[in-house]
Amino acid sequence: MTFKAIEGIRRLQEHLLELGVARAVLSLPAPRMLALPSPTSEGAEPASVFARVITESEIERVARDLFVSGHYSIAVQEAYKAVDRFIADKTGRGSLSGTTLMELTFSPKSPILHWTDRRTQAELDEQAGYHRLYAGAMLGIRNPVAHEFNWVDEADVALELIVFAQHLLRKAKAARLDEPHARRKP
Repeated sequence: MTFKAIEGIRRLQEHLLELGVARAVLSLPAPRMLALPSPTSEGAEPASVFARVITESEIERVARDLFVSGHYSIAVQEAYKAVDRFIADKTGRGSLSGTTLMELTFSPKSPILHWTDRRTQAELDEQAGYHRLYAGAMLGIRNPVAHEFNWVDEADVALELIVFAQHLLRKAKAARLDEPHARRKP
């Protein structure tokens, strides 16, 4: 068991050197509790699951090293900040962020970003539902991890939240900018 752990650390060090991240070591406080492997993870290490599942560069770039080093709350925070930044840039609303930005951007009545023409009930429901998901993600996930130390201290929970951030980012990338908003940027 000890040999296996030491061998894993050695491989990690080699991988970090190959990636060039060993030169920029983070000096952050350790999380208050590290997660034990989940019974549903089938023995997969959270870091390897992260590497396979998180593929959007905007999120992978800001969250990977934090996640791998056990700073789960900060990794989640950075993932949601990446979603927030992407939407602010896409809409030209750089002065807004968080729940306010999401409420304005995905408003069911006059959205800046949308996926359909919102003619059928299903299309209207999609807009209204994602409006709530985006605003709720900022209010219920990003804000607590930004304001509370180690709000998320388990790898599995952090990974779930980062996967959700990735889904929101992909939906935002697929969204169309509403024509009136495309012509007039504040």
